[in-house]
Amino acid sequence: MANWFIYNKKSNYLENLKNKDITKLQALILANRDITNKETVEMFVNPDLGKLHDPFLLADMDKAVSLIIETMQNGGEIRIFGDYDQDGIASVMTLLDGFLYFYDNLSYDIPHRVEDGYGMSDGMVEKAITDGVSLIITCDNGITGFDQVDSLKKADINVIVTDHHEIETSTDGEWQAQKLPEADAVINPKRIDSSYPFKDLCGAGVCFKLIQALYQKIGGDFEYLASLLEYVAMGTVCDIVSLTDENRIFVIEGLKRLNYTEKIGIKAILDEMNWHKPIDEYTLGFIIGPTMNATGRLASAKLAIELLMEEDIDRIYEIAKELVSLNVERKNLTEEGLDKCIEIIEKNNYQDNDVIVVYEPSINESICGIVAGRIKEKYYRPTIVLTNSLKENIAKGSGRSIESFDIHEACYKYKDNLESFGGHKMACGLSVEVSKIDDFRKFLNENSKMTKKDKEKVINIDTAISIDKLSLEFAESLNNLKPFGKDFEKPIFADKAVIIESIAMIGKNKNTLKLSLRKNDIIVNAIKFNAIDTANYLVNKFGKNITGNKIDIVYYPDINEFRGNRTLQLRLVDIR
Repeated sequence: MANWFIYNKKSNYLENLKNKDITKLQALILANRDITNKETVEMFVNPDLGKLHDPFLLADMDKAVSLIIETMQNGGEIRIFGDYDQDGIASVMTLLDGFLYFYDNLSYDIPHRVEDGYGMSDGMVEKAITDGVSLIITCDNGITGFDQVDSLKKADINVIVTDHHEIETSTDGEWQAQKLPEADAVINPKRIDSSYPFKDLCGAGVCFKLIQALYQKIGGDFEYLASLLEYVAMGTVCDIVSLTDENRIFVIEGLKRLNYTEKIGIKAILDEMNWHKPIDEYTLGFIIGPTMNATGRLASAKLAIELLMEEDIDRIYEIAKELVSLNVERKNLTEEGLDKCIEIIEKNNYQDNDVIVVYEPSINESICGIVAGRIKEKYYRPTIVLTNSLKENIAKGSGRSIESFDIHEACYKYKDNLESFGGHKMACGLSVEVSKIDDFRKFLNENSKMTKKDKEKVINIDTAISIDKLSLEFAESLNNLKPFGKDFEKPIFADKAVIIESIAMIGKNKNTLKLSLRKNDIIVNAIKFNAIDTANYLVNKFGKNITGNKIDIVYYPDINEFRGNRTLQLRLVDIR
């Protein structure tokens, strides 16, 4: 059971109250997220493209822009090396579309998730050399492509690395060194020698800064540049980077344009999925993103690029239909893989470990990360899911972590025994000999320094508000703070001793909990998705006669829209 805590950041709140441009509710919510700096608050209140940071503050940006201009002047081919996830797709499109305003001798390549693995593959490098490419620009990858960059440079191909992933560093006394590939330019906001004021850009965000710098240097149309934020918004939301600072502007401006987009490929996906609501961060994260991601998981991410680049409408809708079908298949594979992994975990009591490492050779390699995320949510433990790779006796998979555990650091200590490894604090990808999996599991758990408190889920509550005081207008005022995401989570509230008036499990799979709750003779409807465990908890607590009993709730005031009617509805986060 999760621990509930009401934020107590009074000094932050009092500081924000000095700002006459925000309401008391905004002051509280921003204070609870440690957002008090006047300039940062201003980005929330009045997000504007004019507040974007100078792209030339990124290390090597001047070198990269000069090299691109030189390549275009010489008529050389520029090839973009992307990645197979949504951020990788968005990064490729940001660069392709951005360059097309000036130049069309362009190509791209994306690794196959299963056959090539993450990042620049040797096959991609060999093909670029054979094709006589003049300049390679990586996006959403490349910061660890040391050997591949060396091979390209030996073949006299210029290389610009753009990436946002962690950089390998070492400390010698007071000095910290970073290991960078020997490219002509390496653009990464996480470089320790960068003066860039914001570190948490996604891959597409870094690509946008490159195009922004190029447009500033040689004069590009500003509105055309801003239209690229449709891609950047997708990458930012789907890669779960911080929705603060510059990223907030990217998403807000990108969503504005997506709701009036002229990109037929995006419209086609939404049509095929019968999505006719406004496009918001939910649409990006749970509708468009997973559908495009499915190409990289079960086919080739090049299919998503083709969808966005194609001009023939019939072909566009044909590809969109294929993407939606792949996503349905991905969902089915995920549920099957999850069930198999949970069976293994509970048979071996892995849920009692600090770190869950589960090996299920039959599941599809492409869904290991999704399954790991679902298991992490169920048991609130860092989780690594492994399956068989194409190489004999080698298992491959992904890990997802909780806030209190740096999964990258933990696995890095075992890297000499791993076939491959990469990632960051909250997620990783790796491959390991099947015979070493048990030793790997033992190593992670024996070296874990997690306390009992670290393994208890914490829910931070903005403030307590009795549900009989809520209104549709209050819910609407919260929506004015959107978009919500990492580092700017939805505001949540709590109430005690609310009475259950009615209860039902609804939905196709009967896994959505619907309640009517009463407080001081006011009845409010509430809903909780994926709530089988919650329903079982209520049965165990109250028996068969659940109605009439009192519960405490943590909730988010939401708006239910049905047949043109808008009503207040609580989205339940937790109960007890």
